[in-house]
Amino acid sequence: MNFRDYHTIVINGTRLEGEGIIRYCESSAQDYLQQVGAFVREWLSISPGMEMRTSGSTGSPKLFWIEKNKMLQSAAMTARFFRFEEGQTALLALPVSYIAGKMMVVRAFLSGLNLICVPPSGNPLKDIPQNVQIDFAPLLPMQLTAVDDCPQIKKILLGGAPVEAVLEQKLQHFTPEIYHGYGMTETLSHVAIRNINGPNSSLTYRALEGITFDTDEHDCLIINAPFLDDEVFTNDVVELLSDTSFIWKGRADFVINSGGLKIFPEELERALSFLTRRFFFAGMPDERFGERVCLFIEGEPYNPERMIVLSDQLERSLDKYSRPRDIYFIPSFIQTASGKVNRRATVELARYNNTI
Repeated sequence: MNFRDYHTIVINGTRLEGEGIIRYCESSAQDYLQQVGAFVREWLSISPGMEMRTSGSTGSPKLFWIEKNKMLQSAAMTARFFRFEEGQTALLALPVSYIAGKMMVVRAFLSGLNLICVPPSGNPLKDIPQNVQIDFAPLLPMQLTAVDDCPQIKKILLGGAPVEAVLEQKLQHFTPEIYHGYGMTETLSHVAIRNINGPNSSLTYRALEGITFDTDEHDCLIINAPFLDDEVFTNDVVELLSDTSFIWKGRADFVINSGGLKIFPEELERALSFLTRRFFFAGMPDERFGERVCLFIEGEPYNPERMIVLSDQLERSLDKYSRPRDIYFIPSFIQTASGKVNRRATVELARYNNTI
């Protein structure tokens, strides 16, 4: 595959080629289309690669160089998995400043997809007419929180953040096939996918073609991909089922060590599908146990009656070692630029404001 061979794309039904893509995007008053144009200008340049900034998923954010041909190889894996065909429609509702948006443009180049471009927002589907059929839509989980169903979409790929338990339960009743991808900037988007709804729904992530997995001494995932020069070492603790499948347990840097027990906040969060507000678990310093499990809930404190109900729900959902010793209500969680809850910053702000 040679990136120089891919210079034709269809955007919102208009077939464009080469510099014509850039002129079309730059003539738009919409910032998101201008971002597409800036990326395409870089793609069409003679340089064999481009510079990208990682999200910090595997450490401190850093710049790295990626070859365009390797981006095509990654796009081809996705195309084979989802069986893309020329002329199919694909939604671009993610900013092209991040890897997921960039790769969607590359997939459109490679597979001849018609990109339906809309402004990235918390609910990008609200302005899409019901009669517009979309074959494939990569979205952030939070972009589906305000949606009851989207029957005009055939397949949805979620990524960028874990799917919260309450949302995953809601998605069981959605019409489209919904998947969750595991990946990061360093792996050029997803390298493994699990089914969220339907008869094949599972917590098990399965590798895309050619990808293999291993773990280090701390059970953190190691990724081997044919289009990457080196292995990618992650901070994600997994249960490795085989060299091509795993169950994600949580982030190593979020693990709560309470009395010698390793407790994964993300596993506890999956058990609390009854909470409708945003929430997360985190460890707080404890003289006796080292750390104690604490629950952080966004919004105003519950009234006494609701607290009694919550206490009963927690007792039925979690074992005695995992139940929160303290529950804190935070008016508004801090988010990262990509829409994830910034747990550390939220806890630190609460400490600074004497909320905890």
